[in-house]
Amino acid sequence: MVKENNSRRSFFKKAAAAVGVVAAAGYTTKTLTSASPDPVGKELARHANEDRLQEDIMRQKQYVVMTDSEKKQMLDEILNNHNNGLA
Repeated sequence: MVKENNSRRSFFKKAAAAVGVVAAAGYTTKTLTSASPDPVGKELARHANEDRLQEDIMRQKQYVVMTDSEKKQMLDEILNNHNNGLA
């Protein structure tokens, strides 16, 4: 049995939370700072910083192989969501 703290679901929850925090921090930084004379350079630097943060988060995670039943369940969920979106 896979421990909860190493499960795929807990990994996705933590990754989604981290992306939300990074997005919120980026939004706050963008709204609180004044306009830069070089907006393109500032945007590239911000993306590079976000990439580094996300890579650090991903390096701390452990890879857990999915079972065949988990693969089938995930595929069924994806197909159901896709089909419901088209209806």
